[in-house]
Amino acid sequence: MAADASAPVVTVAVTCRLDSRSHAVPDTELTRTAAADTGRYQAICGHVVSPASLVAPDGKPCDACSVAAPPGGGKTRRRRRPA
Repeated sequence: MAADASAPVVTVAVTCRLDSRSHAVPDTELTRTAAADTGRYQAICGHVVSPASLVAPDGKPCDACSVAAPPGGGKTRRRRRPA
């Protein structure tokens, strides 16, 4: 099944352990086999994210991801915190 080009891009905030910034990573990138094998994911700004611990607080938002994000058309999901 081909992806619908008109569908909004859904991103997940992932903090990079190398630059401590919270990057917007497309959910489709998180499910790619090649990315899962290396543990690195490409954010919408082009930065290759090496994820920090998922229990750590989000880093400062990446300015380039904010600029690259589609205006109002995309959705961003924040990571869940344990209760």
